[in-house]
Amino acid sequence: MTYAEQLAELAVTDILLAARVAPLRNLEAILKWAPGAGIDFARIDLVQQDEYSYDLLLPLPDSRWLNFGVS
Repeated sequence: MTYAEQLAELAVTDILLAARVAPLRNLEAILKWAPGAGIDFARIDLVQQDEYSYDLLLPLPDSRWLNFGVS
């Protein structure tokens, strides 16, 4: 599934969050965006999938989690 497809799926349930994360294209941009979105950095988790890929898990203030695949 492409990032655009994932954003479209997210927009079905949360169009505002989809619009906010749409411009985020790399780890640096995500980490710059996170504090303003109320993300608790102490609860962020980065899970290695293989030598090149990670899942970045961000706890949203409303108790949901946002997952980014980063490489």
